Amino acid sequence: MFKKLLFALAIGSTFAACKKPVEDVPVTPPVVTVPERLEITPATSSILTGQTAQFTIKFYNNLGVLAPTPTSLVWSSSNTAIATVNQTGLATAVAAGQSNIVATYNTIIASAALTVAVNNTVLSTINITPSTTQEILLNGTVVLGAAGTNVAGGVVSGLTFNWMSNATTTVQINAAGMATGLAYGSANVTASANGITSAPTTIQVIRQGNFTGQGSAGSAKLKIENGTLKLQTTSNFFVANAPDLRIYLTNSATSIAGSVQIAPLSTAGQTSGARSWNVPANVTITQYRYALVWCAQFGGAYGVVDFGM
Repeated sequence: MFKKLLFALAIGSTFAACKKPVEDVPVTPPVVTVPERLEITPATSSILTGQTAQFTIKFYNNLGVLAPTPTSLVWSSSNTAIATVNQTGLATAVAAGQSNIVATYNTIIASAALTVAVNNTVLSTINITPSTTQEILLNGTVVLGAAGTNVAGGVVSGLTFNWMSNATTTVQINAAGMATGLAYGSANVTASANGITSAPTTIQVIRQGNFTGQGSAGSAKLKIENGTLKLQTTSNFFVANAPDLRIYLTNSATSIAGSVQIAPLSTAGQTSGARSWNVPANVTITQYRYALVWCAQFGGAYGVVDFGM
């Protein structure tokens, strides 16, 4: 009987030693939904009086997936004395000036600027360079440029541009077009002259850091895009493959205690390259300091990014 008791204790001790730590128990990441949104093209257009311009719309559902355009979507013009628009998105120029062509679905709105010119020589369009979304760090800067053209595409010289940010507590821009990141988030910046306003260029103030640790490379960033917090890796991201790798946001460089799981990696073949994951809506951009790749099967870090304080 005594030998049987010792054997049972030994077996129990073995199972206890092999038991996975509580913090390593696999957790299915939540299905993250995002705000529905509309995307209108072109963002800006210029035509002469009496001419028409066709606008199109894309609808993204609450999973961020391109979906059929809702039948209840409504087109409108902010100034029907300048331009009108029908329910297929075809705008007709009425008189000289600028109007916003607007697509509305429930409370979701997308708009584009339509300029109507009386001839081919007057200012009709202002283009910001670079036109693509610009990412800067907190207190970082980027300098934007602007140029004006007429309907025929010719450059209109001698213009003085007025710069504006729609979120001045996030991004501030001066008279020379230099934008400064004051807080995490995004802002739309426009340039205007002679009553004409450009399409907005988005500036995002992000957190970013490089991967360190065994078998890892590349970098990751946290950014707010279309109102949704995202964790993204760069194209040179790589981490050595291991069983059941997962990526977390955490406040420890060596533990996932108190963390939020973002996504599985090895099970989805996502251990390298540019990746983008939506972060649960209750997580803020400053809530966690690290992005941590963790081996859930054996426990242990396989790469960590320090976003800083």
